[in-house]
Amino acid sequence: MDGFSDFVKAVWDDCNISGSSSFVLAKKLNLLMSKLKVWNRDVFGHLDTKLGDLVEKFKELDAKEQLQSLS
Repeated sequence: MDGFSDFVKAVWDDCNISGSSSFVLAKKLNLLMSKLKVWNRDVFGHLDTKLGDLVEKFKELDAKEQLQSLS
């Protein structure tokens, strides 16, 4: 996805956490995870809802096709 690598790098670089290496890594990963969840929702939206809407549209088209041919 375009911009994904830049997004991850920006989040990672903007973290100013001090402590042991393992502590810093754990905190950065937790922060990145929460930011990625928001990014995913903003970029892709709610895929389950979108998929459900598309399935309903296909069902409607199938029902119309039973009554008349579609072009």
